[in-house]
This record gives sequence, C-alpha cells and structure tokens, in this order.
Amino acid sequence: MLLGLLGAAGCAERADTSVDHVDADVVFNQEMITHHQQTIRLAEVAAERGESSYVRDLSKKLIAEEKADIAMMSSWLRSWREPVPPEPATQPGADLPAGPGFDRKWLATLSGHLEHGVHMAETVKKTGRHGPTLELADAITKAQRAELADVAGRAG
Repeated sequence: MLLGLLGAAGCAERADTSVDHVDADVVFNQEMITHHQQTIRLAEVAAERGESSYVRDLSKKLIAEEKADIAMMSSWLRSWREPVPPEPATQPGADLPAGPGFDRKWLATLSGHLEHGVHMAETVKKTGRHGPTLELADAITKAQRAELADVAGRAG
C-alpha cells in the first residue's frame, strides 16, 4: 500500500509544477525571464537597424522564442506563488548606432549576452530540481551554443 502511494505521489509531482522545485529553480526562472526580456529588447533594436537579412531574421526568431520561454517560466513562477519579474527599464543595444558596422557590433553584443545565458543555464542544471526547468535549461544551453557558433562565424 505504501509503495502504491509513493508511486501515485511521484506521478502527481511530475504533473504539478508547484511540487519538486527548489530555490535555485525559482532564481533561475526569475533571472532568465529578465535575461530573455533583455534579449528581446536587443533584438528589437536589430529588427529596426540591422543591415543584413541574417541579423533582421535572427532578431525576429529570438523575439518569438524568448517570448514563448517567458510565458512558460512565468506560469511556473505563478504556480509556485513567486513573483514574475517586470519588464526592464533599460534598452540593451540602444546605444549601437545604425549604419555601417551595426551588424558586427550587434552580433558581438549578442554573443556576450548569449554566453551569459549559457552560464545561467549550466548553473541551474547543477543545482535545480524542477524537471521542466532543467529541460528548459538544457534546451537553452544547446540553442544558445548553436547561435554562438553561428554568430561567431558572422561577427568576424
């Protein structure tokens, strides 16, 4: 009977995102939401000022992906009764001048930003417990490493 209850509890834990999380999961989701919001702001600048179709297309892709992640992480935080970070007041990349050289400067700025995201994801993979958060961190690590490799080849 006890074994049956433990098995049922295990299934409930997987279905209920309010169970089986630790402070590291909360902190990661809050900080990654802010990080993604900054990525969106940076991408919005590139969507307006980008010289190449690569930069404009990448910026649109980043905006869509980051918004989807933010919605998911926000739902987890709300289910845990934790605060969801507000939109940042600053506009990363706003100081990058439009015109010749914008793409190279933007890609360099994006590269540093993505590296920070990978570091954040790697950290929670070592200290977190919430399965969906760890899956997201793994997906972020893989996607941002691929973006970094591509960006590095184009930033020159």
